[in-house]
Parts: sequence; structure tokens; C-alpha cells
Amino acid sequence: MLFPVYAERILKETALFAALLRALPIGLGGVSALIGGTLSDRFGRKPTLLIGMTGAVVIGGLFTTQTPLFLWGILCYEGIASGFKTAGGQSYLITAVPPNRLGWATGWYFISMTVGSAVGSAIAGEVIDRTDYSVFGIGAVILAGVLFVGACLFLPRLARQHAPETERKREGLWKSALNVPAYLRLSRRREMRMLIGLRVFPTYYWGSVNLLMPILIERLAGVKATGYYGAMSLLFAFGCQLAVGRICDVVGHRAPALVANAIVTLLAFGVAFFHDSLIALEVYGILGAGAAWGLSTTIPRFINEFTEPHEKGHGVGLTHLAWSTGFLLGYVASGFLINISIHVPFIVAGIFLIFSTGIAYRLWYTNIRITN
Repeated sequence: MLFPVYAERILKETALFAALLRALPIGLGGVSALIGGTLSDRFGRKPTLLIGMTGAVVIGGLFTTQTPLFLWGILCYEGIASGFKTAGGQSYLITAVPPNRLGWATGWYFISMTVGSAVGSAIAGEVIDRTDYSVFGIGAVILAGVLFVGACLFLPRLARQHAPETERKREGLWKSALNVPAYLRLSRRREMRMLIGLRVFPTYYWGSVNLLMPILIERLAGVKATGYYGAMSLLFAFGCQLAVGRICDVVGHRAPALVANAIVTLLAFGVAFFHDSLIALEVYGILGAGAAWGLSTTIPRFINEFTEPHEKGHGVGLTHLAWSTGFLLGYVASGFLINISIHVPFIVAGIFLIFSTGIAYRLWYTNIRITN
């Protein structure tokens, strides 16, 4: 949340610089998620997740240096690790939880990130305001290191799901870290292609918001207000994740995905036209975070629906690549488009969200027809 502000205030760089600095690690995270999905399906969920958690240990170092080479190194490593963390973590969740409880469990899974980020944003704003960025960065490294050790010691190991013998033989000549044939088979399925679209287009908006909202709020009210905005938006997302997860277990995940998409679309256009009002930015931003995280809560259920037991890791890897692609495009494009006008990045994001709402409607309508 505070990295764009750090780039602008401490590094004396533009929003486009912050976007470009994040571009490579985001892309690496998408590719590493494919590798992580393969490792998760072949060698286990826990080892893949632990590899990914090492990225959280190093990312605090981002705020302790102004040397471009170190900034690139830290961000690239964290980007690679984030792909393993996503593939290992979400496939662990899908494997460990019964399908009829997956929505509720997914809500709690994402809460582990949103509540932590919310508390972290508030603390970061206070610590940075009272001391400096380096103190916050060192503290983040220490806390993440303690969490990593705890996961190594206490997180249970799950049994692996093996592919049928015929598929293992077919892939024998193609064995690689990426396991290209498995991903190609997944991407040929119509439902998976629609799910990819459901990840790319909304996360274009999320990339735009992650870059621009901290900058816009900091310009209007300062870094402390930016930290508290991050906390409030994620705490609101906490409630939305629980609600959407519970709704998914009761009525299914397709209708909530459609509603969340439509809400985010409206809010994106709201930000575009009321960006000069602090109250409007905070209200639209907080509501948008809740709707976006609510949409994310439906994704593991889609993955579980569209993949076989031995494909869960691959399904997570493919959808995370789609997420990273959308986030990367939104982050970089918005850093460029803001130089034209503050309105333009959010209008473009709204247009992308219209496409994702159409996909969500198609998935919902198809399910209604089959049911009837």
C-alpha cells in the first residue's frame, strides 16, 4: 500500500517509476505460480507454500534501501515467491476443506491476508510518521521471519493427489517445472478460459487502485491517512469475504461473482469522476476493496468446480498467472495514463470490468439454464 508513496517521497520518483519497478516481479509471480502449481501437485502443498512464504520475510527490506539494484532484487524475489505462496496456499485450502464448506473456509483464508494487511497498514502509517521507513521495514522482516518458523513447525502436511497412470505416462517425456501439457489441457477448456477472463479484467482494476489510491490520498491528507485508509478498506473487505464465503456455500458462487463484478464496475467509474474529494475516494475505495475481495473469495470454488483432484495446483497456478497479468497491466498502464488525466486510468479500468461482468453473467446464466 505504501510503496508508491515511498517511491514518490523518498526516492523522488514518479508513479510510472513505481509501476515499472513493480512490473517485473508481478510478471515473475505469474510465471512462478505455474511452477508452484506443478510442484504442489507433485511434491505436496506444504513445501510449496513454505517456499512462497520466504518472500514475505524479505519484502520488508524494500523500505530499508534506496539502491535501485537492491530494490529490484527484493521485488523480484518476492514476486517469484508470491507465485509459490499462492499456488501452495490455495491448493492446500482446496484439498483440506470439503466442497460444501469451501466458500466459508475461503473467506477465512483471505481474511488472514486482509486483516494482517489492515493492521500492518495502520501500524506502518504510525511507525513511519513517528520514525522512518527503515524502522518499519526491519520490523516487518522480523515478524515475517517468526511467522515462517511457526509455519514450518506447526502447519500439517497433506497427502498428495496423484494423476491417473495414463496421464503420468503421457507427461513422462514432457516433465518439466512448468508441466506445459497439463496447463495447455486446462486452458483448452471453455470454463477455464472464462475463469481466466474473470481474473484478468477485475485485477486490472485492482492494479490501478493499488498504484493510484495511496498516491491520491497521500496528496490530499498525508501518509498517516493513507495508512488508515489501507486499514479501513481491508477491514471492510474482511466482512465482505466472510459474507460472500457464507453465501457461496448456501446459494453457489456464480451469482455472488456476478453481483461483486457489477458493484466494482460502478465504483470504478465513481472514483473516475470524484477523485478530487477525499471522502469520495475513501468511500468508493473502501467499497471497491470489499467487492473485489468478495469476488476473489469465489475463485477457489470455481477452480474446484473446473478441475480434477490431481489438477488443483495447476488450476491455481493458471488462474494466478491470469491475476498477475491483469494486475501488471493495470499497475503499469495506470502509471502511464495518469500523466494524461486522473480520470482516464479509472475509466479504462471500468471498461475492463464491464467485460468481466459479462463473463460472470454468462457463467451464471449457463448454470441457471442447466439447473432448469
